[in-house]
Amino acid sequence: MSTHDKTSTSARTDGVRSVTRAAELLQLFDAHHPTRTLRELTELTGLPKTTVVRLLTTLTSLGLVASTGETVYSPGAGFLRWVRLSQSLWEVNAETRAVMRDLVDECGETANLYVRQDTHRVCIAQEEGTATVRSVVEVGVAMPLTAGAASKVLLGGVPASVFDDLAAKEAQVDIEALKGQVAAVSETGYAVTHGEREFGASSVAAPVRSKDGRIIAALSASGPTSRFTAERVGDYLPAVTRAAAQITNSGLGTVEAFL
Repeated sequence: MSTHDKTSTSARTDGVRSVTRAAELLQLFDAHHPTRTLRELTELTGLPKTTVVRLLTTLTSLGLVASTGETVYSPGAGFLRWVRLSQSLWEVNAETRAVMRDLVDECGETANLYVRQDTHRVCIAQEEGTATVRSVVEVGVAMPLTAGAASKVLLGGVPASVFDDLAAKEAQVDIEALKGQVAAVSETGYAVTHGEREFGASSVAAPVRSKDGRIIAALSASGPTSRFTAERVGDYLPAVTRAAAQITNSGLGTVEAFL
């Protein structure tokens, strides 16, 4: 390799590393932490303070980070145009929302619609349960694809390469056992889990399919494990599977183009 090629490769590597670091820094802001101090960002990223300051300066110049104090930062107004664009592209149709609200009315538990994104799952629609104590996840946040009822549903029919990628990224997970669980879920047409993703939380999930039969989403009803007794789960299962079938028949809307 020539000196020029080595220099170009090094520049590309540095560029990718900078983008990755910037993305990881932005991910530290969430609903519970809308602002972060420079000290927090430095400690949480494990990066040198000078590197964090350089990233913040760049992101601020792009409008993606705003300074609310001398060393206090938050997401910037530059995200607003992307938020609106993303919502317009990923919003499910009114029919799907109606089915999810009916499911909440029937079960009382929070209804979530998840899709697979590479080796993660993401909730793209949520209707909160009616109980005072309920299970709520953040819409749009990447979650593990190796735990939870929705994950077992979404892994049905995926290429073998997805399990290979999960094995590489999640060394602590027994992939062969996971494959067996997914096969069982594919056979029954639903999944039930207790405390897999979060202690004290349970879920019932069923597949939403495209017109060609592919699993494109997982509809779930989730709540505290204390409410997910055998009797209630027996009631939730037909409600969730019926709702998932309704959504399959009516379709998710324009978002299906991305699934």
